[in-house]
Amino acid sequence: MAVEDIKNALLEIGAEEIPSSYIEPALKQMEDYALKAFNSSMLRYGALKTYATPRRLVLMVENLSSESDGKTEEILGPSLKVAKDTHGGYTQAAVGFASKNGLIPEKLSVKTTEKGEYLFFTKKTKGEKTGKLLAVIFPEIIKNISFPKTMIWEESGFKFARPIRNIIALYGKEVIKFKLADVDSSNWTTGLHTRDDGKIKIDLPENYLLTMKDKSVIVNQRERREEIKKSIKSVAENIGSAILDEELVDNVNYLVEYPSAILCAFGGKYLDLPEEVLTVCMKKSQKCFAVNDKNGKFSNYFIGVKNGVAKYLEIAREGYERVVAARLADAEFFYRNDLKKGLGANIEKLKGVVFHKEIGTVYEKVGRVKQIAALFNEEFNMRIDSGALERAAMFSKADLVSEMVFEYPELQGVMGRIYALKLGESIDVAASMEQHYWPLSASGRLPSCPVSSLISLSDKIDTLAAFFSIGLEPSGSADPYGIKRAGTGFIKVAMKELPKCDLTGAVEKVFEFLPENVKNHPKSKDAYERLLKFFRQRIENFFETEGYNSDEIKAVANASTANKLETLGSLRPKLDALRSARQRGDFLSIAAVFKRINNIVNQAEKQKISVPGAVNEDLLVETAETALYAVAKKVKTEVENYVSKSGYNEVFDKVSEIKPSIDAFFEEVMVMAENEAVKLNRISLLNYIKNIFEQFIDFSVLRY
Repeated sequence: MAVEDIKNALLEIGAEEIPSSYIEPALKQMEDYALKAFNSSMLRYGALKTYATPRRLVLMVENLSSESDGKTEEILGPSLKVAKDTHGGYTQAAVGFASKNGLIPEKLSVKTTEKGEYLFFTKKTKGEKTGKLLAVIFPEIIKNISFPKTMIWEESGFKFARPIRNIIALYGKEVIKFKLADVDSSNWTTGLHTRDDGKIKIDLPENYLLTMKDKSVIVNQRERREEIKKSIKSVAENIGSAILDEELVDNVNYLVEYPSAILCAFGGKYLDLPEEVLTVCMKKSQKCFAVNDKNGKFSNYFIGVKNGVAKYLEIAREGYERVVAARLADAEFFYRNDLKKGLGANIEKLKGVVFHKEIGTVYEKVGRVKQIAALFNEEFNMRIDSGALERAAMFSKADLVSEMVFEYPELQGVMGRIYALKLGESIDVAASMEQHYWPLSASGRLPSCPVSSLISLSDKIDTLAAFFSIGLEPSGSADPYGIKRAGTGFIKVAMKELPKCDLTGAVEKVFEFLPENVKNHPKSKDAYERLLKFFRQRIENFFETEGYNSDEIKAVANASTANKLETLGSLRPKLDALRSARQRGDFLSIAAVFKRINNIVNQAEKQKISVPGAVNEDLLVETAETALYAVAKKVKTEVENYVSKSGYNEVFDKVSEIKPSIDAFFEEVMVMAENEAVKLNRISLLNYIKNIFEQFIDFSVLRY
């Protein structure tokens, strides 16, 4: 295709300010629909890019062909038997097929298929002009963007996040004409709304980004994000350094079209408030960044990011400082009030906070957490001071009804820790108030002390047991109650704090602490078994995110008796040992021979053959089976010793050690002997070998 036949295309949806959280999903939808539409229309292109500001969503298509590719397809008609009569003339079926496709029967060809000979013809469709196709594709892209909430602002009833005010639709210099939401597509847009309401003409798509930048609009969100960080760092240099909250940078990026950072300050008296309170006040009220002084100490300076060029900065600074000062004054009032009332007064208030309408209040949940923590402490011999543990459980949710957390819910747990320390509680009790929520994400921090870990485990397992008992289990990717997060968190904390403990029995006992209405709920049947299955899925998911292969995870997880919560801490070292073993040259043959053993034993079980529980040495008549049993007994003792010491690499050495004897057995011994007693004894021998490693690895699920 000639170079002059290739042009760039541009779609800009200009709108009133779109909520920042809507923008990234909208760009993904635009890209996905465009890819699908261009491919189905057989339009060739070089690259597809999306950009956004708060007031525009943009699609740029580079090197788009001037027309779609032509299409050739074979249209199959009636069979030859039906198409021709006994005299060789064309029947009505053939005439009708030809006429339908604009032909005479004589122009049809014959094609031999598996089902016989059929009439057919080759249909060639010319490519369509790109401009014509874009006139359909562009409006469909806009129509197919969905938002959590939409608006209707004109008579056609079109729905969008915010009213659409202009649409650029270009293919090269050509304006792609269409009308949507009472807006005619064109080649013009608007600049920074706070500075320039005039129309900006875009002559070519490739000039769009630079033209807009000259008009103080950085359309490329990646470039704009870097400019925000650069601007913030620059204005903070004389004071110290800005605390760059990356999440806040992302948020601000979709609040401005051209960032200008402004250094501001609040009254020094507010530095008596905790840093966490100061930070959240500035972040939530004005999307501002905190600043450390040159000694790394939290200062009374902060940075706002204005939308627009560096003009009228003093007016903007006064606005930021006025709003932040008001928020800090409120926060100071909440802080003093909360400390004056203390945490103890809040515990009773938890009776009025519903955890879930079918489960009960937060106050009742705290009581169960206290019971579960005491159970785990005793069951696993954790030796945590019972007084500290009870106090940590009792206060764990106390800050939920504080004035500060009511105003700033993101400070739950954080304020509990701060208030507890201020009111004289121990470091462990204070830490547990914040850390029992941890980990907050898949990569989040784990509790730092045994008390925090135990309250975290108790809180999460109570939540899981209760929700499973009333039938609230996660399905697909949806997790409205945070059950998946709680499950993964429980697994991760248990691996760290109770690596060698079997949690199965203790978890089952947790269900006994639930309210009677929950225990007797119609959906409570098999809740414990369903929870164990859920934990298995969480374990597999967790290790997959860490890069382990799914078959390796299943091989190790299956080895746990009945797939229960036994010695979670051993899973990772077992996986590492398996991965190391797989790199050996003989691993494939080892896995194959053990899979053969599993198949023989499993087949016997399916046929309901009663295999003896112990090997009868008197029935070992062949040298190879006698030798195998001798090696197996020796290996069994050694494997048990290595497993008790977590020497999992050495276990795989024992697997290699026993393999030659197994090979000799299969070469020289007929397992399915005519003598029934001998046959059963040989199956029993193989089962004995299978059981040696069964608690360590399930070879049958490994891919090789």
